Amino acid sequence: HTLSGHTSRVNSASFSPDGSQVVSCSSDKTVRLWSARDGKATHTLSGHTKCVISASFSPDGSQVVSCSSDKTVRLWSARDGKATHTLSGHTDSVNSASFSPDGSQMVSCSSDRTVRLWSASDGKSTHTLSGHTEMCDIV
Repeated sequence: HTLSGHTSRVNSASFSPDGSQVVSCSSDKTVRLWSARDGKATHTLSGHTKCVISASFSPDGSQVVSCSSDKTVRLWSARDGKATHTLSGHTDSVNSASFSPDGSQMVSCSSDRTVRLWSASDGKSTHTLSGHTEMCDIV
């Protein structure tokens, strides 16, 4: 299938853990959820105000985490596409975000040269890891 719908460059795409869905994100400021079975868009997740750089599913497939050059990380329900938390604290573009293996935490990295850990249940920042001398690209 060709997944058509984004109106600008697609920056990342990945499968849900069970392979039934695909999440993609784009410079068009959106995250999209797709059915892997038929390639149809199921939800467009809007809320970021700049380019969305990365998006991925939680280990159980129930949530999606996305990050953006708008300096935020967002947590979404994969079931209905609704935003559940906006995570603020980075002072520059957030370049990557992902879940811990048990899904209880998320990690993000930024051009502000920090890595942050967040609680997946309430979206609160739990730790800031600083001391990097260059921007952080991938976690």
